[in-house]
Amino acid sequence: MTRDLILPPSVDVDSNFALLAAPKSTVLSWPPKFSDVIADTTVDITYSLTTDGWTHGKSQDTTTDPRFSLREVLGGFSAVTHTASLTYVYGSDEDIADPLLQEDEEYILFGRYATPWEQELAATDKFDVFDVVAGTKVRNTAAGGKFTKTQALAPRRRVLEDQVLAAA
Repeated sequence: MTRDLILPPSVDVDSNFALLAAPKSTVLSWPPKFSDVIADTTVDITYSLTTDGWTHGKSQDTTTDPRFSLREVLGGFSAVTHTASLTYVYGSDEDIADPLLQEDEEYILFGRYATPWEQELAATDKFDVFDVVAGTKVRNTAAGGKFTKTQALAPRRRVLEDQVLAAA
């Protein structure tokens, strides 16, 4: 058998990501539609974020399945837990994320990965979609740095990953 060496090209994170946020009250269906992504009530918060400003974590619980007289303990998987947080700049009249994201309010976030930010949003794009409630804002201060806030987000329903959204 002959094997070909395949090295897929990699995509830089810089300039190839977009994160948009909409108040949940403006998104009337689940899953959301592409028309929700491009609605006037959806705000692009990508460049309000610091370089480490978007964190989406995921972990999965494991289970054990011990059997009588079997030396090995079998296992499996159960619940998946998603976590998310934002770190964004604040302090100017042009702030975008800080006035939008209020504690205890729900938002729908749309994350588009590995696509140039400048590329128009398209109905064929894949999005991660999060229905989240915003936690408290925590101020971060660093000498010689910028004023930022960090805010935890708690998913309120199943996170949709790599979804092409219906047009309308």
